[in-house]
Amino acid sequence: MREEDKQHTAARESQSRASKLRDAMKKSWVWPAVYLSACAILLGSFFFIQGTGTDQAEEPLPPDDLEWGEESQNEEDAVEVALETENLQMPVSDEDSVEIIGYYYDHEASTEEQQAALVYYNNMYYHNKGIDVAREDNETFEVTAAASGEVVKAEKDSLLGHIVELEHEDGLVTSYNSLEKLEVEEGDSVSQGDVLGMAGRNLYNTDAGVHAHFEVRSNGEALNPVDMLHQPMSEIVNADEKEEEPKEEPKEEEADTEDQGDEDLEEMLPQEDDTQDEEEEQPEENEEDVE
Repeated sequence: MREEDKQHTAARESQSRASKLRDAMKKSWVWPAVYLSACAILLGSFFFIQGTGTDQAEEPLPPDDLEWGEESQNEEDAVEVALETENLQMPVSDEDSVEIIGYYYDHEASTEEQQAALVYYNNMYYHNKGIDVAREDNETFEVTAAASGEVVKAEKDSLLGHIVELEHEDGLVTSYNSLEKLEVEEGDSVSQGDVLGMAGRNLYNTDAGVHAHFEVRSNGEALNPVDMLHQPMSEIVNADEKEEEPKEEPKEEEADTEDQGDEDLEEMLPQEDDTQDEEEEQPEENEEDVE
């Protein structure tokens, strides 16, 4: 009887728990609570995995990643080298829209070419130290940087108009004048093709009309811009150095000529001394004859 009572009691308790569970499941807040619990478990798992991945990311890069980093550095170095070896361009945005109306005065050029490279000002002719470019319709145009550099001069001159000078590497300077207005200031860093100003007129070369005057100088010496256009900047400097080397040879020849002249003078001096000795001896003989 006791065992049967215990079984009946256990059955009633299980039925009571099941009844309570069913009653609880019927309540409106039960299922949202279950959903939020599941979300909490999922978020906890996500953050745990994320923390494990961060620790792995802090480990040293494998050799393959290091090689990739070295390749990126090499690419950056290649870009810098490419910028340093850019070619000198015509100082205009559209080279086909302008023409050269004034040429550089070359002392070795023909007489006709030299006459065409003269600038008439104040009843006198002057050598043109650069080139003058203009449009056929005599309209203004944008004057641009022939190469990347730093603006070392940006001012207005009463005779030449607005002037801009850019300094490049290895003592190379490009100069732009007869500008109507300026778009840069001293100290600016400009890239090749950047607008420096607009072409205009000046009092020095009124016959050229609306134009831009362009010069290239290496260590203060004017070069022929036509020979330098579309050439790498590094070769322009090297070419100027090569031109200066042969100038030493004539000096040696002149020195040899001077040495030869000194030798000739030395050969002549003894002859003059002998003549003087003979002249000094002649009066002694005459004195003997008189006695």
